[in-house]
Order: sequence, then structure tokens, then C-alpha cells
Amino acid sequence: MGTTKKQLTTWEAACIITGYGIGAGVLSMPYMAARNGLILSTLILILSLLASYVLHLMIAEIALKEGNGGQIISCLNRFLFRGKTKQVLTVIFFVLMAVILVTNLAAYISGAEEIIVGLLPIPSIAAKLLFYVVAASVVLFGLKAVGVSEKIAVTVIFALIAALAVASLLNIRNPLSLSAGSLNDALAYYGLAMFAMSAFFSVPQAVEGLDGDTKKIRKAVFLGLLNNFILILVISVCSLLSSTEITELAMVGWSAGIGLWAQLIGGLFTVLAMMTTYWSLSLALGGIVDDMLHTGTKISWLLATLPSLILVLFNVAGFLDLMRTAGGLIAIIIAVMVVPAYHNARRDVPENNLLRRSGLPLEIMIVIAYILMAVGSVVPV
Repeated sequence: MGTTKKQLTTWEAACIITGYGIGAGVLSMPYMAARNGLILSTLILILSLLASYVLHLMIAEIALKEGNGGQIISCLNRFLFRGKTKQVLTVIFFVLMAVILVTNLAAYISGAEEIIVGLLPIPSIAAKLLFYVVAASVVLFGLKAVGVSEKIAVTVIFALIAALAVASLLNIRNPLSLSAGSLNDALAYYGLAMFAMSAFFSVPQAVEGLDGDTKKIRKAVFLGLLNNFILILVISVCSLLSSTEITELAMVGWSAGIGLWAQLIGGLFTVLAMMTTYWSLSLALGGIVDDMLHTGTKISWLLATLPSLILVLFNVAGFLDLMRTAGGLIAIIIAVMVVPAYHNARRDVPENNLLRRSGLPLEIMIVIAYILMAVGSVVPV
């Protein structure tokens, strides 16, 4: 939200990207990995990593060429929306983004509350307030505070998963499945993997925090996505090896195979994963609000975080489920919109290129990659 004199390190910027993407949804991936076999699942993960890296570099390059610490909407406003409808399209897209991002933030508070109540003897409303206060207060202190907090949280997440991985290797119950499943299974897994590596809104934050250093930006984007790749792969392999049953939420069967203490670790992982995403998402939303409304850092922070708490306190659960689905849809829409915006930015501003080799064939491939992601999110399995 706004500029900051305290710049991010490359690792802090990478962790902001990791924190956005490593939502608790990764725990649903071992179930689909079991249906696709380890070899095909790994190949799909590698393909997802490469496609995600290219698109996230496109977003970073657009933000860099925009030149004013611009968020996604400002970048689209400059390089995509044209003609008489430019301002109207910008406002419509801003309102749509704000509604969807706020309701997604509310969904994270709601999801974390369920886990916290299971871990601590406190009432539901206290759990919601506890998560909100911890999550939102970090964002109030700005980009550097979020970067440092994400770095610490990602380190703890890796430590928790490492503990589960060691326990899994000491409690091997199943051979690793190598046989591939159906085409629908493969598409569904691909869709999940691409969502798990989507951190579109946090990329402009990384560009701002790294002060436009192209070498550091490339490295941060790759490391941020690579962290997610490693976590997904380790969680999937270890869950497949030691679960008593491969369940749709991996931690259920996984903890049964390791021991009850694993449920605690899994709960902590889930809360941290939701908090890191909340940090990255609300920081990005605050930046978008400030960019569009020029409300200043504190008011933008309040507008980005408080509505999500209000939604949860009013228990609009059905609405949140709907908007989480819409959040997935908007990720695909943004991905498809980014490519033509990138094409225009490359033409309009020849300098500050992050992708050393580009062109229409690569742009078409990325659009296809994200259309397949959309297909994968709706195919019956």
C-alpha cells in the first residue's frame, strides 16, 4: 500500500509470492495425485510451474513498465483498456476485484476459525477476531512487515512439513502409485496445480519491494513458485506413502497413518497457510484501493481488511462459497487478460523486459495453458 523506503530482500519478495499461493487447498492435491500416479503428477506439476513462471513474469514486466508501483488494475488500465470505454471498464473491473477479494479474505477468516476452535478452547467469535487481529495488523505496517512475516511463516511451514515428511518415511504403508488415470483426472490435477501456483496480485508488490531490479525480480518470482512446487510435491508423496486411506482432505488419512500429533501439525499448517494468503491478498487489495481511490495507507488498509471481518461476523457462509468459486474464475480471467496487456506493454515500452525471449507463439501457449486450467477446474472426476 503505497511506496516504502524499506525495500524487500529477494527472499522476502519470494515468500510474499509463496504465501499467496500456498493456501490450504494444497492438502486436496494428494487425492488427485493418487488418481494420476506419481510420474504423471510430477510431470503435470513441472508443466504448471513453467507456465505459471512465464505468466507471473509477464505480470511483473507489465508492473515494471507501468512505472508507478502500479497494481494489476492500473496496469490493465494503461496497457489493455482503450478508447471511450477505458474509464468505465477500469471502474467495473475495480469493483469486481474488490468484491471478490474481500469475500475471499472473509473465506480465509472463516476457514481459519474452524481450525482455531479445534486447537484452542475459545468460542467461535473469539477465534475469528484473533485471526483477523493477527493477520490484519501485520498488513497495517506495510510491505516490509508483510515480507518479513511471510519469510518467518514460510520457514515455519517448511519445518512443519519436514516433520511430517520424516514421520511419513518412518511409517510407510503404501507403495507409490505409478499408473496414470483418466484424461479428466489429469486435467483436474493440472487445474489444482495451476491454482496453487497462482499469485497474480502479489507480483506487483514484489516488483515494488525490489525497486525494479530485473535480476532480483526474476529470481524472486521463480523462488516463490518453486517453494509452492516443493511443498506440493513433498505433501503429495508423503501423504501417498503413509496414509491409512487417501482422503480428499489429505490430513485426515495422513494423520491417521502417522499419529494423532500429526493432526495438530496439520492444523497449524492450515492456519499459517491461510494467514500467509490473507497477508498477501489484503496487502494487494490495499494497494489496489489506494491506487484507485487515493485514500492513503491507513484508510486503504481499513477498506481492504475490515469488510472481510464484517462479512464473517454476519455468517454469510453460502455467499462466501459462491465467491470463492468466483475467485477461481477471476484468476483465469486475469490470466487471459494479462497476455494481451503484456503484448501491448512490450510494444509501447521496449525497455525493462523480464522475459528474454517472447513473441506471439509464447503468448498463445500461455493463453492455452490457462484455458486448460479453466477446463480442469470444472471437469467431472
